[in-house]
Amino acid sequence: MMKISTSQAEYIKAIYEVFKEGDITVTKVASHLNYSKPSVVRALKNLEKFEIINYGEKIKLTAFGIKLAKNIIRKDNILQKFFTEILHIESEIAKNDAERIKNSVSCYTITKLEEYIARILDEDIGDKEEYCLCNGDDKMCIHKGQTF
Repeated sequence: MMKISTSQAEYIKAIYEVFKEGDITVTKVASHLNYSKPSVVRALKNLEKFEIINYGEKIKLTAFGIKLAKNIIRKDNILQKFFTEILHIESEIAKNDAERIKNSVSCYTITKLEEYIARILDEDIGDKEEYCLCNGDDKMCIHKGQTF
């Protein structure tokens, strides 16, 4: 599985959020992030190298890019929920902390944390397969029934 930077994760999440609203444009991504257009263009070209987006006349998220964006958002949501509902941390602090650490947490660990939260709060988790990026290659992939 590829390692993405905090900055790349921020762009991927923003691109996905723009995508949910309609066409993805440099202007919309720049506005969403409050960044300059040249900065966004550089980031988009970088993301294209990793096959996260197709960057041409139109900007499109690849299937991998959509899955990656959903995984980033999932990590944010799980960490924020753990911080606010289990540890009772104020929501703004929880949001900031989740943003800073989400890229350091493995798919395996975030899934275990999700299961723990679901047990404590007596909630249904839903379909984890939709977010798994391991493709069965990661020995830590809980979704494929593998463990340490």
